Amino acid sequence: MKYISLTLLAPFLLSCAIAKNPVSREEIIHPGEVKWLEFKTTDVGVKLFCKGQEVKVEANKDKAQAIVIESYFSDLQPFTCSLKFNDQVLEEVFFKVVEKEYKAEKLKVDPKRIKLSAKNQKRADAEQLVLNKIYASSEPKFLFKQAFQEPMNSVVTSVYGTKRVYNNVKKGQHLGTDYRAAIGDKVPAANAGKVVFAGDLFYTGWTVIIDHGMDVFTVYGHCSKTLVKAGEMVERGQLIALSGNTGRTSGPHLHWGVKIQGQYVDGFVLIDETKKAFKE
Repeated sequence: MKYISLTLLAPFLLSCAIAKNPVSREEIIHPGEVKWLEFKTTDVGVKLFCKGQEVKVEANKDKAQAIVIESYFSDLQPFTCSLKFNDQVLEEVFFKVVEKEYKAEKLKVDPKRIKLSAKNQKRADAEQLVLNKIYASSEPKFLFKQAFQEPMNSVVTSVYGTKRVYNNVKKGQHLGTDYRAAIGDKVPAANAGKVVFAGDLFYTGWTVIIDHGMDVFTVYGHCSKTLVKAGEMVERGQLIALSGNTGRTSGPHLHWGVKIQGQYVDGFVLIDETKKAFKE
């Protein structure tokens, strides 16, 4: 009878045990929301996969961090995120997607604001191509070390996710947060990052877009004036613009949008999640 040394088998048995029994946990997420994930790992080359797609993860010698989102237009199907090192699964997070009821409102607007002229549609389409390139070129690391904060200490006049019906005909949704503001009110950055756009857009008028790294962007729209330039690094709370009434709007206010991994999400949930992560 031939005997195999347990010393030789030990590494193989250990690797099999790790591969078959990864650490697991469960989370709940709603459409339009985000989750901040942290993993205890010493492997800086880890990768995170959710719904079969790779999600950017920042790893150092102590931990790995990532943001997971669920689209506002979710199909409510549960999904799994797997942290891997090479082909080995180190940890799994099982997400249950729970439906969320968003507010609804009816608006009467000028019919010209619903159906664009050929000239305006051409401009809007051209600007969207520019924005697509911006959102596809995020910095490969988180540029902030603090929790996100609201961009204005004011009354919220329209919350994220509000379902809208225009003139009892056109249906849509407001995927941002509107703040009451007079022309010229100060607008600070919600967190540290890199300004990737500061200019005039058809829909949001004078607009500032900040890249916070790892496919996290914040948008500040309808401003009367921008006070920063593309390429400039800004800190949380730094003055970046003055509120206004520019673009496609019916009155002065600040529109704040949060776009992560190509989807607009609820900025207040991002604030809450990062407060937990940065213990503020």
